[in-house]
Amino acid sequence: MSLNALMRWLKPREMVFFDLLESAAGNAYQASQLFDREIRTGDPVRFAELRRQMKDLEHIGDDITREIMDRLNQTFVTPIEREDIMALAHAIDDVVDKIHAVCERLILYRIGHVMPAVTEISSIIVEGSGEILHLIRSLRNMSNQKDIRDRIRRVHTLENKADSIYHAALAQVFEDPKDPIELIKWKELLEQIEDATDKIELVAKVVGSTVMRNA
Repeated sequence: MSLNALMRWLKPREMVFFDLLESAAGNAYQASQLFDREIRTGDPVRFAELRRQMKDLEHIGDDITREIMDRLNQTFVTPIEREDIMALAHAIDDVVDKIHAVCERLILYRIGHVMPAVTEISSIIVEGSGEILHLIRSLRNMSNQKDIRDRIRRVHTLENKADSIYHAALAQVFEDPKDPIELIKWKELLEQIEDATDKIELVAKVVGSTVMRNA
């Protein structure tokens, strides 16, 4: 059965997986925008409120993921492979988790001055999150495969850029490690924020493989 034929046959109850995945991607995009906006203020006083708001978004993401898993356990036929739905749900949720982890460390480590690399990677996370939101929306019909491929390539390029920024920043941290505690703080914080771009790329890869199987 072709994908279009399957879509016509499926009941609205089963198509809700697309709604839930889009909600998860929208939540991740909102989290990335919030983080990017607040981190650019450079105001440590606002980081506590940033952490609180990010925790709320993390809870929303967790709730969406749980609902997806619950519905998978109750649904016999799904619009795309069950494994793809699970992989997408967890990878999107991980994006928010990684951003939240950075917010937690901003408070835990009492970060005052934010390295330029953090805001540079933050911009990439916003752009990448916007791309995965478009990609998740494209799963409903998968008609414009050229646009899907272009967006997947864009996400891959963004991840490579973030990787380069991360390694350059890490080299800078290790260049003159006068304070080993500060070195450890920044090493972990940079790892967490770069991991967010890895999760975004994972979402794009799963969308790509899903489209290939259903084209």
